[in-house]
Amino acid sequence: MPDNKLKNQVHASTFPIASWLIVSATMGIPTVVLAQSNDDGVVREAQPSQSVRDVLREEHALFSDRLTIEPGISYSYSDRSELALNGFLALDAIFLGNISVDTVESHTTTFDLSTRYGVTDRLELELVIPYVYRSSRYETMGDEGGPGLIEDTVSQGDLGDISAGLYYRLLPETESRPDIVWSFSVRAPTGKHPYDIRTTTIDDEEGGVENLTVPNDLPTGNGVWGVSTGLSLLKTVDPAIIFANLGYTYNIEESFDDISSGDDQVPGKVDLGDSVRFGFGTAFALNERFSLSMSFTYQHAFETQITQDGGSAEDIIGSSANSASVNFGATYGLTDSTSIVTSVGVGLTDDAPDFTLDFRMPFQI
Repeated sequence: MPDNKLKNQVHASTFPIASWLIVSATMGIPTVVLAQSNDDGVVREAQPSQSVRDVLREEHALFSDRLTIEPGISYSYSDRSELALNGFLALDAIFLGNISVDTVESHTTTFDLSTRYGVTDRLELELVIPYVYRSSRYETMGDEGGPGLIEDTVSQGDLGDISAGLYYRLLPETESRPDIVWSFSVRAPTGKHPYDIRTTTIDDEEGGVENLTVPNDLPTGNGVWGVSTGLSLLKTVDPAIIFANLGYTYNIEESFDDISSGDDQVPGKVDLGDSVRFGFGTAFALNERFSLSMSFTYQHAFETQITQDGGSAEDIIGSSANSASVNFGATYGLTDSTSIVTSVGVGLTDDAPDFTLDFRMPFQI
């Protein structure tokens, strides 16, 4: 009899937990937090599922006490065509004069290694080391009414701008409040800057008039120190996760021995335009290991100013930019410590890349 009574007590205490697990697995609801109690009456929270941890890592901060190493590769493509007309319309239909069409196709591939470590359950550190390979194709046609086509391709690969930052949890998530995280990062000008790159003028194969000017090299960095800060919010609404972020980047003015693309050396200062950004989106944890996400991101960069030695500051016309894109992503947990993260971005404005592809594989040690 005592043995049967003990078995009945154990069965009664474990039935609610087992029932919750069965219902969660049947409905596909990710178990983010599951309260368990031991014999001492201490409540212990279960760890989030692998799919939820992947979303937290990519869109927010995981605050794990394990070292996370995340190698990744991203590719972006953009093209821009400009039509220049020099003449007039006859009979409102026939153009008389010179037509020039300039096209630039840009391919950028970035290999980066990101390292994160959660010092505490509220503080996480990050270090990102990128390598950037760029290839741009320049093309022009219709030089002074001629049908000739002139093109050239320039490629460059080098170390990018290294950045280091921290994430600090200001307020943890509750039933009525999202998880709020403050971020701060510093970007070092370790990449090749664009302020003293010389140019070359290309002519057509028949020795015609030269009208295509291309750079000898391509930059892989901004050339100035940058400081970024922002806020990130995340709320779990089973089976979805809603997130949003807002940030600002301040670029520190820097002096250079040469800021000209011509033959003469022109020293001066560059005040790269600051930028403000925001984004929002949602992710769905379909099961313990697989999740889908979609988001919108926007960034506005203010105009850049240059100051030649002995001169006054001048705004660079066309240096401001508005970049907006919509992104679709998926994560899959291979094991409890390794995942595959993929995303596709589609540009919505002229200043944004036409599309981007991103592939990452974070793993924890």
